[in-house]
Amino acid sequence: MKKSLIFLTICTLVIFTASSQEISIASTNSYTSCEGAVVDSGLSAADYGANENQTITWCPEAPETVLNLYWVVFDLDAASTIYIYDGDDNTAPLVGTYSGDELQGQDIFSGEENVTGCMTIEFTSGPGSSGNFGAYASCGYPCDRPFAIVNPTELQPHYACLNEEVHLEATSSTVADGQEIVEWVWDLGDGTIDNTSGQILTHTYTSPGLYTMNLSLTDDNDCSNNNLLDYQILVSTNPDFTGTSSNVTMCVGDEVDLTGMIQGVLYNAEPSVDFGDGLFIPDDQSQCFYSQLTFTSFNAGAVVNDANVDIQNIFMNFEHSFMGDLTITFICPNGGSILVHQQGGSGTFLGEPVDDDGDPDNPGIGYDYWWEPGATNGTWADNIQGTLPSGSYESVQPFTNLNGCPLNGTWEVEVCDLWGSDNGFIFDWSIEFAPELYPEAVSFTPTFGPECDSTWWDGPSIIDDGGDCNIVTISPNEIGVESYIYRGQNDFGCYYDRTIDVTVVGTIPTVTANQTQFCGSPVQMMANIGDVDPEDCEFSWTPSTNLDDSASQSPTIDFIENTTEYTVSVSYSTSGLTCVSEASIRIETCEITIPNVFSPDNLSTGGNNTWRVEGLDAFNGVKCFIYNRWGTEVYSHIDFGSSAGWDPGIDGAEEGVYYYVLEIPCNEGDELITDQAGVITEFDCNGMVPFTGTIALYRVN
Repeated sequence: MKKSLIFLTICTLVIFTASSQEISIASTNSYTSCEGAVVDSGLSAADYGANENQTITWCPEAPETVLNLYWVVFDLDAASTIYIYDGDDNTAPLVGTYSGDELQGQDIFSGEENVTGCMTIEFTSGPGSSGNFGAYASCGYPCDRPFAIVNPTELQPHYACLNEEVHLEATSSTVADGQEIVEWVWDLGDGTIDNTSGQILTHTYTSPGLYTMNLSLTDDNDCSNNNLLDYQILVSTNPDFTGTSSNVTMCVGDEVDLTGMIQGVLYNAEPSVDFGDGLFIPDDQSQCFYSQLTFTSFNAGAVVNDANVDIQNIFMNFEHSFMGDLTITFICPNGGSILVHQQGGSGTFLGEPVDDDGDPDNPGIGYDYWWEPGATNGTWADNIQGTLPSGSYESVQPFTNLNGCPLNGTWEVEVCDLWGSDNGFIFDWSIEFAPELYPEAVSFTPTFGPECDSTWWDGPSIIDDGGDCNIVTISPNEIGVESYIYRGQNDFGCYYDRTIDVTVVGTIPTVTANQTQFCGSPVQMMANIGDVDPEDCEFSWTPSTNLDDSASQSPTIDFIENTTEYTVSVSYSTSGLTCVSEASIRIETCEITIPNVFSPDNLSTGGNNTWRVEGLDAFNGVKCFIYNRWGTEVYSHIDFGSSAGWDPGIDGAEEGVYYYVLEIPCNEGDELITDQAGVITEFDCNGMVPFTGTIALYRVN
């Protein structure tokens, strides 16, 4: 019946097609094809014999085409040898001499100088020899796999922030000479697969955690990399602001402390071990079939140190109707491999196949088979019977072949079927590693430094930063709502902030008066409080002496002898607070100083060049008249208090004695005027109060 070997897994479909056949080295001296398999004289079902000496030249279908021979079976005894020549006969350059299992799993291809593309295989065996070999032929170079490199100068892990662009660059990746990378497939570890960005990519992560990024490369020879990057990206958790001050309502002018607290939050997750997807393998007896498992969650750089300890078993659930024609090899990410079954066993069933030519694609019942380092009951071939029982078996090659294999990466099972009248299905397969190799729980906690370069407050009216900027003192001097932002930067380089609103209430009083000098007439002061209702306020004026009502918003000053500063304290209750604010005003007494001598500078350089009377600016409409000793008026002004004074230089006045008359308005009440000698005179104001005297003018030459 038609042979079909099928892996049953739910997965991506990869199809291989061929219409090829087995060519025995004993059947012909030459063969031209880009597909098929060269095998020993026993074909797939038996070994080669003793004292054989056979030669075959295999050529590609077109000259100057590279021919590749992939040796899926190579088990020669010590008396047997294969010679391979890079040309169309055995006079061509010798590629190599091989025996034992030296070519198992190896590619041999024709050289660039070989214009024929052919290779000649010469086989000899000795007395009593037995063994087998087989190689698949194809045209084109075997894979010299590309090697993925991302951000080579950056230390791992890469620290990132939520929603921050992570820049990934694979421009340093390597590829075989003469080849170029045609596809970049980025697995970002968060479920995102990107096959459109090419060799440079930016990506943002929207959830905190540890992500393992990997990159698959494919060159124009359809070869893919098998190195797993395990490029780790730690995305910061959002911090905890517990203990940070909340919104505050305060009185204007008061001092309030704002406390900032920020702590990194632990990320803790059990690791997930992703055993990947298998590959559906179609029916084709002309080539080997492959199924893959991809491991991504072991610790970066972890390898198999001692396969007899680190690998507990390799498992396969399988059914097949002819065990004797199979080779089964497991291949690790760096190319290391272990051959667990190399033909043998003749027509022994694996599991319960449907051995029916009329229904070749109907799967039977798979049995569970394991290969274990410690198994002692022989290989599959050592247990020939009708059906191979489920259980653990020894492998053909030692498990130590896998020493040094990376745990992370793509592991493959290679099944080669060299006989065309049987079928089978692989339902499942896996590799079980020692428990201690699996990664422990993934955890990290971003941290914030204790100084002002890591945490700080932003906002107005900060009068004390507390030294470490976490507890600050504010004293706003304006009413309204101000925003204060507590910021932090963690060791991932991520910035976070928490904003609080500070509502400033109360009043900002100002004090005005109908006049700022007490000259006998009452002075009325006013505490201005803006839009605040005076009924909601209490007023207290100090000093209270000579005030008609010290608890009034607008008290009146009845009398002062000396200049006095009055302060009003306004108490305002709002928002559950009682806010107290103060404002002051200075009320001066009427002190008029009339100089009786002055010496103007003839050079007019400033200084004592004018005659002025201090204190007149408190009065409006003061009249001034100055006469010489003959009674002639030399100067007059109707508002002398607002003038620059008398400049005798302008009037051309000579040295001598002059007479002045000052008329100071006093319209109502009493007016107290203190003269230069400090004598206080009380006037009953009713019109203008005259002051007269003399001025002695001396020139300074």
